[in-house]
Amino acid sequence: MSIHPLAAVNPDARLGVGVTVGAFATIEGDVELGDFCTVAAGAVVKGGTRAGCHNEFGEHCVVGGAPQHAARPQQVGTLVIGDHNVFREYVTVHRALKVGTATVIGDHNYAMATAHVGHDCVVGNNCIFANGALLGGHVTVEDRAFVSGAVAVHQFCRIGRLAMVGGHARVVQDVPPYMLVDGQSGCIVGLNIVGLKRSGHSAEEIAELKSAYRAIYRRGLPWKQVLDALAEEFHSGPALNLRAFLSAGTRGFTQERRAPPATTLRLRVADDEVEAQPAVRSRAG
Repeated sequence: MSIHPLAAVNPDARLGVGVTVGAFATIEGDVELGDFCTVAAGAVVKGGTRAGCHNEFGEHCVVGGAPQHAARPQQVGTLVIGDHNVFREYVTVHRALKVGTATVIGDHNYAMATAHVGHDCVVGNNCIFANGALLGGHVTVEDRAFVSGAVAVHQFCRIGRLAMVGGHARVVQDVPPYMLVDGQSGCIVGLNIVGLKRSGHSAEEIAELKSAYRAIYRRGLPWKQVLDALAEEFHSGPALNLRAFLSAGTRGFTQERRAPPATTLRLRVADDEVEAQPAVRSRAG
């Protein structure tokens, strides 16, 4: 164990083997850090935090802070962190709002500088949050999701496994698994093919997901019929996970970015034209 003489470590904190604490770092009481964690200079690990092994807390990050809630009770919940996570500079992670509940972060996640995880969030494993990504309270992020820079996720939303959300997107509804969200429009623009291939999904599984995608977004079916079609046509593999996610939604789902096929644009003739020209119609998209 290596603790810098200028660090402030509460004697009630429980630190594992090989923990390193940098200068001006603060570790409050009622903190548990597993073996070989690193707390960099200026970082703050607040009371109520339970972290596993090999976690890295970057310079000036604050984990275990009180929930940002106008009706915050005097006693709040905890923060539970798994193993091998990285919290870079100025990352903030808040504890759960109520006693007996926890904000949960799994294993092998990477939060880049200034990312924020709000109270009562549940983050799976192998997720990446780029610089300035913001999760409101009660957000769920499933395994291997990628949330790009400056993305804002509304409270109570869910982001499915292996989904990728483009930079600056505003997420106000659930993002189904395996989907690719365009940052500018905030709409789905297809499957996260690159992520699927990198995670080891076969060509057959990707083809099944493409069929499921068409059933959801291209057939024009009512919502119940969409779920029925997924249940009838897909009985295993990632498409089955997709249906399970959709069945549990309560906020609605992010829609596909597609212009309606009959959309037209009217081009008006200037008032000072010598001869009136008929309005011109042009198909959009």
